[in-house]
Amino acid sequence: MSTSDTSPRISPAPPEEIRPLLGGLFGGLDATEAPAAAHITANPVLNILATVGNHPGLLTGLAPLLGAISTGLLPARDRELVILRVAWHTQARYEWAHHVVIADGAGLTEREIARIPQGPDEPGWGDRDAALLRAVDELHGPGAAVSDETWRQLSSCYDHRQLLELLALTGTYTLVAYVLNSCRVPIDDWLRDPAALPEA
Repeated sequence: MSTSDTSPRISPAPPEEIRPLLGGLFGGLDATEAPAAAHITANPVLNILATVGNHPGLLTGLAPLLGAISTGLLPARDRELVILRVAWHTQARYEWAHHVVIADGAGLTEREIARIPQGPDEPGWGDRDAALLRAVDELHGPGAAVSDETWRQLSSCYDHRQLLELLALTGTYTLVAYVLNSCRVPIDDWLRDPAALPEA
């Protein structure tokens, strides 16, 4: 792949322009309760936020949604399992690299993360984990909907609010992947040894 194939199509905006747009979105959150929020607040402005920040109105609309689903009702571990499956489906290198770090803080083991690309039928997943992975697969499939059987399995673990959050989580990080991949957002320099994305 040539340099022109990987250079950003839209350069990230300067951090000083982005911070005021984010405000105190993730301020005061406990890292164990919201590792994704801690990842954002503990580091320089992420290139994905700075890229979207070229359209300030879009960033100020998207940021609260990201905040809501990053600190929502789903357990952090479950949330990261879903995001990493989305990142693998969409082949979003940036999303995978960042969320491997976040997933570690949320309780996913290295072995579990390595198993995510193999999908819900890979031996070792519990029923709930397999249902979450399968839901992402089905949402990315031809019908773009969770099947009745997977919905039944998920309904035994989550209430209606959590199920809605799961759908929004999958859709939001798919949207983010579209921006990452199409704008060729570079992985942040401060992210040391970013995890490589397994190919689909």
